[in-house]
Amino acid sequence: MIGRPSHAERRVKHPGATIVSVVICTLAVASFLPASALSDTISGAEEAALVLAAREFLDAEMRQDYPAVYRCFAPSSPYVHEHTYDDYLQDARVSEDRIMAYTIVGVTYVHDNEDMKKWPAVERFAQVEVEMTFLHIPTDRRSEINIGFIFFKEGGKWYKS
Repeated sequence: MIGRPSHAERRVKHPGATIVSVVICTLAVASFLPASALSDTISGAEEAALVLAAREFLDAEMRQDYPAVYRCFAPSSPYVHEHTYDDYLQDARVSEDRIMAYTIVGVTYVHDNEDMKKWPAVERFAQVEVEMTFLHIPTDRRSEINIGFIFFKEGGKWYKS
């Protein structure tokens, strides 16, 4: 169910500030999406572009390439509207968690924006399911989680919400 963390998301033992921010933002955005439109289709080319956007975001996170991560966020993202790049950078640098590995499971859903009044820049919404391994640096503990990242299509390009 969109808006509720999965069992796997609740298993994370040591979420860092950046990870927590991303998860909270993902859940907040997901709670605004219309559940009735979760069955739209996606072309092979569009799905490839969406998966590429997810890889760019996750690879930048793994490299700790903070400017690249922030560029992956949609211009209309609630996170971008509430956090400057400097806010993000401060949180990211003190995060005690790192993504060590990930596997993109697939595109969970995609649908057209049916509320242009609320989301005027967003053409489509999508969720990409990812299995991830996090390292909690102070304890050297690893956690496996499954999370659905929300993406927005704006101006013909997919971005992390």
